[in-house]
Amino acid sequence: MRKVHLISVSEPLMVDLALAIREKGYEVTVSGVGLSESLLEELCDSKCKCYGEGWYPEKLTKDINFVVLGAQVKKDNTELLRARELGLLIQSVPEFVYQRTKEKTRVVVAGSKGKKSIITMVAYALAKQNLLFDFALSAGCPVLSNLFKMSYEARIALIEGDALVTSDLEKRFQLEFYRPHIAVVSNMDPGSYAIYDSFIQSIEREGKLIYFSGDEKLKELALKVREDITAMPYEEHQVTDKEGTHYLVTRYGEYPVYVPDCYFLLNLNAARLVCKQLGVQDKDFYQAISEYSLTLRS
Repeated sequence: MRKVHLISVSEPLMVDLALAIREKGYEVTVSGVGLSESLLEELCDSKCKCYGEGWYPEKLTKDINFVVLGAQVKKDNTELLRARELGLLIQSVPEFVYQRTKEKTRVVVAGSKGKKSIITMVAYALAKQNLLFDFALSAGCPVLSNLFKMSYEARIALIEGDALVTSDLEKRFQLEFYRPHIAVVSNMDPGSYAIYDSFIQSIEREGKLIYFSGDEKLKELALKVREDITAMPYEEHQVTDKEGTHYLVTRYGEYPVYVPDCYFLLNLNAARLVCKQLGVQDKDFYQAISEYSLTLRS
């Protein structure tokens, strides 16, 4: 059984990651400070081994396959120093996620607006088609019960990409690690041009770039992508209003849809293009999203 040790499990994301790794069948040990009783109980119930509050460098052994660092781990952390002394493989969270999804089709959704909505619609449509997928999120999603899922069976990995520095120790941006087969960029913040330029250039060969055509800087990046990358612009999906109800206008007919905000129809079109690349026909996508959106009324 492979062994993984997580340093600083009390940070956001780290508990969900530990539980996902354990569920995949790995032997998981964790450490951290500020561990609440409820957190310790959750770790114990999931059979993740925690030695208690604080750091336990003496517990690290040469047979640990991976050490995963929380974003707040400092360079003088005693467990990190011990892991380096033992020559263990040390990875940040985004690097670990990439390594665990190397053999899957990686869909990375980036941008400061609409990520969660796009991911939610993609996840809902894939589930409706009984398509298995793993995922790695940075915040909760309405249709997924936790932040991470790692399995052997799924051939798709849905990843939320953040344009943030990985940690105090790893100054690379998180988006630099994922190397997507399908990249979605909903928008770019001022000053992030170089980050997204690097991200788009990291798309795997024969990959797809799905981008919002209303962002001029994004259009500029899309025009200079490698020849093997297919750039796919999207805009707001067409709707019609009948007696106070919105309907998606499609080649398959009209589908009732609830539009909760001004970005919903943009995000819907991005999600549709993603699902199409993953084998979900437009007709099936529209049916799923019609069902999903109408539940948002309550």
